[in-house]
Amino acid sequence: MATAGPLIRSSLLSEFPALVRELGGPLEDILEDAGLSLEQLEQPTLLIPFDKQVRLLQLAAQRCQREQFALELARRQDMAVFGALSILVTQVGTVRQGLQMFGRYLHYSVQAVDLDLREQDDLAYFIVDSPFQVAAGSDQFWDHAVALSCGLTRMVCGQDWSPRSAFLRRPQPTEPGPYSRYFNAPVAFDSQFSGLVFPREVLELPVSGSINTVPRQLQQYLRSSFAGDFQEQVRRVINSLLPTHNCSAATVAQCLGLSKRTLQRKLQAGGSTFQQQLDRVRAELAISYLQEAQFSLTDIGELLGFAESGVFTRSFRRWFGVTPSQWRGREFGR
Repeated sequence: MATAGPLIRSSLLSEFPALVRELGGPLEDILEDAGLSLEQLEQPTLLIPFDKQVRLLQLAAQRCQREQFALELARRQDMAVFGALSILVTQVGTVRQGLQMFGRYLHYSVQAVDLDLREQDDLAYFIVDSPFQVAAGSDQFWDHAVALSCGLTRMVCGQDWSPRSAFLRRPQPTEPGPYSRYFNAPVAFDSQFSGLVFPREVLELPVSGSINTVPRQLQQYLRSSFAGDFQEQVRRVINSLLPTHNCSAATVAQCLGLSKRTLQRKLQAGGSTFQQQLDRVRAELAISYLQEAQFSLTDIGELLGFAESGVFTRSFRRWFGVTPSQWRGREFGR
């Protein structure tokens, strides 16, 4: 089995087709040249290769003749792009805790990107980084990643918040004006790092009340995208929450704006239970992850929310009649 590259959730590309069409770009050609399909972008929990996502953004900026394409994409997106992970932030008390939580869990959805909160003297640095070479030369990747991190920070600080300054590794664009307007702050290009800088004291503030709109954003997205299929809504939330090891019936119900009892009642009305839906998502994801060489069995157990690899192995045998290592060996000769 060939070594695979990092993966990201396709939800990070929500609104991409609509923006390309609005700008008059050749959507089908862009997707084909990037090696992706519209169907893949329309499955928000699907993991897609990071290099294809980077190429997609670059192609779109070129074909739409829009240097600030990724900024416009981020402007159209809300925190639903992060799935149920964003709702966990509603449970924290301070801005520091919220940003740290995202930094801790984002890797499970976006394997190619790291978020790091650093503090020095009276300043805080919210840094976006990627160890992969494909990101290094992509203007659009850095634009999109830092723009989304700014949106995330505004979610926990309040929509009127702005950084003291924004830093981007990309070269200075022909028209820098849209960048300073987007961040509402000075922007430094050709920087040694990408990220946001703001007063350290902000970290001690309580999270903004605007964060309460996040559950509604996710619920609206789920209900409009999967109207009439409550079980699929439940599975989408489970998928996002599994790596956080906080995927209980109570947490899933909270993400859906329901009580735990109502969640269980609605599932029972459809002839199912929460445990059955949890097992289904885990089984489907297990097969998907086993096909990716970079995931060890321990990694997969973590991604599926199991406390111990032995529990994952026993569960997999119950689902498929063989152990994960036996399945991988049978499929790929390993």
